[in-house]
Amino acid sequence: MRTRRAHQPTSSATKAARRRKARRAQRVVRLVELVVIGLVVTASIVGWHLATGGPAVTGRSAARRGPVALRVVAVSPGDGALGVAPMMPITVRFSAPIALHSPLPVTSPPVPGRWARDGPEELVLHPSAPLLPLTSVTLRVPGEGSGVRAVDGARLASTVVDRWQVGEGSVLRLQQVLATLGYLPLTWTPATAGHLDAREDLRALYHAPAGSFAWRYANTPASLQQAWEPGVDNHMTTGAMVAFEVHDGLPGYTSIRPLLWPVLLSAEEAGRMNPVGYTYALVSQALPESLTLWHDGTDVLETTVNTGIDATPTPTGTFFVYRRFASTTMSGTNPNGSYYLDHGVRWVNYFDGGVAIHGFVRSSYGFPQSLGCVELPLAEAAVAWDWIHYGTVVTVLGEPSATIAASASQ
Repeated sequence: MRTRRAHQPTSSATKAARRRKARRAQRVVRLVELVVIGLVVTASIVGWHLATGGPAVTGRSAARRGPVALRVVAVSPGDGALGVAPMMPITVRFSAPIALHSPLPVTSPPVPGRWARDGPEELVLHPSAPLLPLTSVTLRVPGEGSGVRAVDGARLASTVVDRWQVGEGSVLRLQQVLATLGYLPLTWTPATAGHLDAREDLRALYHAPAGSFAWRYANTPASLQQAWEPGVDNHMTTGAMVAFEVHDGLPGYTSIRPLLWPVLLSAEEAGRMNPVGYTYALVSQALPESLTLWHDGTDVLETTVNTGIDATPTPTGTFFVYRRFASTTMSGTNPNGSYYLDHGVRWVNYFDGGVAIHGFVRSSYGFPQSLGCVELPLAEAAVAWDWIHYGTVVTVLGEPSATIAASASQ
């Protein structure tokens, strides 16, 4: 039978030892908690940087990840810009400094000039000469393996493409060259004698040189003189442009297109003059109605004509011939609602929508009978066909009253 020890009171030394042991345990627990919190925070930061592409947290992590991808921050002119000044600098700004021998952006067509640095993160090209008006420019900033390279070795992930269009040229300069080549009934004399070199010629397309116009012929009709407006792209100027385009092998566009300018400069340099001279068509609705063709200072045809009735009047004003057919079919609706279809209409010169100068058989001429067109006897229409050309300016004057027109037809 075992003898049980009697309970002995705990000494003060033993109690102190137990308290020290408890404190050590608490410190270990707190240390573990701090380590866990640190790991959670570190994981959160790393996850955020991986998701956002943010900069590395430490030098060691940067070394592990490599250089951050290079980005294009801004390009000027902006993508899709219109009316850009012909000598506007081209700038490309990056997210990091660019390496000294990095590949450079490329323009198409090539913009004359050289790329230079405007700070460690920006490239700029100052054009040394203007591009032609309405030129469409494409800028490519190369990316990937052979792309633009940063100082730290980073490259663009992909090629950046930017497009814009140069502004329009000077209408006044267009008129000066057209007058020089004989497509206007005026002469133009520059204020300063001497030939423009190629670069000056390009700049003149935007800033026309000083000079003066003068009527080429003393008997230029007053109505044609009234249609002339220096520096204004009106029907007289557009007609001259269309005439030039057709005679020089271009489509007869009725608005200024990019292709016009290089061909115009080439014609000016080569002295390719208007091969058919200048014709002007004047339609008078004063009874008896008439058409007069004026060519290079001489009246070459005068004939009676028919213009539109009250229900379908011939438009008045100044126009230009934009389409021609030696023979065509005309169709439409009569004032009473019936339909007409006329085959084989001869010597047709359209000058305003569906309104034309053309031949048409009538028993008499000299008063309103048509549905808006200017009708000529067939023989006279054939003569007019030889004098009228694409771009020929047509002026329709006056309108007889319905009462006068009715009495004339009786």
